[in-house]
Amino acid sequence: MTTKPLNIAHRGGAKLWPENTLFAFAEAASAGFDGAELDVQLSRDGKLVVFHDFLLKPELCRHGDGTWIGRRERRPIRDLKWSELRAFDIGRIKPRTLYARRHRVLHPRDGEPIPLLSEVIALVRQSNANFRLFIELKASTEDRSLSAAPEVLAEAVVAELRSTGFSRNAVLVGFDWAALLHAKTIAPDLACWFTTKRRAPHARRSWAAGYHPSKFKGSIGQAIARAGGDGWFGSRTQATRSRIEEAHALGLKVGVWTVNDVRTMRGLKRLAVDAIVTDRPDRLAALP
Repeated sequence: MTTKPLNIAHRGGAKLWPENTLFAFAEAASAGFDGAELDVQLSRDGKLVVFHDFLLKPELCRHGDGTWIGRRERRPIRDLKWSELRAFDIGRIKPRTLYARRHRVLHPRDGEPIPLLSEVIALVRQSNANFRLFIELKASTEDRSLSAAPEVLAEAVVAELRSTGFSRNAVLVGFDWAALLHAKTIAPDLACWFTTKRRAPHARRSWAAGYHPSKFKGSIGQAIARAGGDGWFGSRTQATRSRIEEAHALGLKVGVWTVNDVRTMRGLKRLAVDAIVTDRPDRLAALP
């Protein structure tokens, strides 16, 4: 007998609707999916904004008059005020770009601004009281100048979840383990699933905040368990049977990102993973 993993719409369902938009999260919640993954970082004036890249993305951001931003306008999110960020339209991808070829969206939509985390929470709880948000704490481990400090970001997100009463429906994830460690320190009951990828883009191991798997004989599960995590949020290529079984034996939940093909979804269901993050949650929902 196979378990039914949580069906989590990646960035709201990034191959169905415009990524990280209120429109996408509303559609995902009303469709009956279990939750959505989203990326959160701090603006210059301390607002928790939902946007994936640390810099404004020319393939995604348009001015109010419909013109696409230029390469010279790729400013860091943390350097812009909320009022400035709100002016960009992210409802569709710039045609004839590599990003458009790789991230084709079935239902683009004009007039979608960069949202706040508080707006997403208010929206999804109206549609589905059980809807969960997997909130990625976007802190840069390669260049700290690109984002808020991980501890500052963690404190802001925890405060938002407490003020909105959404903590029980939230899971914090992220590649910067310092942010998750701090979140567990100030909010021990808040679920934190520690994220990993197959290859780190940098040589240094600071992202693991002292809990790099190499210190635990290469065991990702042991590293996360010792760090006090509640789950492992691993990439599709890392999610082998042995690692999943080890994580479960250690009492950890297991989520896998980003899975878009049905065959892999079926295989992960057989391995009893707890959550699958996908750009196509409709495909996962259609599986028996």
